[in-house]
Amino acid sequence: MKNILIVDDDLGFIFWLGTALIAAGYRAWPASSSSEAISFVGRKPATRLDLLIVNASLPGVSKLIAHLHRTQVHLNVMAVGPQGTLPGVNYFQATPGLMDDAAKEEWVRAVKRMSGKQNRAA
Repeated sequence: MKNILIVDDDLGFIFWLGTALIAAGYRAWPASSSSEAISFVGRKPATRLDLLIVNASLPGVSKLIAHLHRTQVHLNVMAVGPQGTLPGVNYFQATPGLMDDAAKEEWVRAVKRMSGKQNRAA
């Protein structure tokens, strides 16, 4: 089972996406900030993550991604928001506020594509 860490300050979005991912057979782990996510990955025993989904506008996102890429080199990263300049990140443009069945299916398809990759984006 693949492990996905969802980092966003919108708890409704985390719940909505986490529920959709669990229904699709993933383990979804929530964090509401970059520091909370770093604490999660630093716990023992460590959880091997397959995908990080992060709100690109959160404070500390660059530090979080750099930390995760050092400790989990296989990790793919999907950032929510407009195309940016974070290294090693794939951007997903879908609007999280659109929480209908079609949006849920689009998110699950994107996660399947990203969590199935063997190497992170360059």
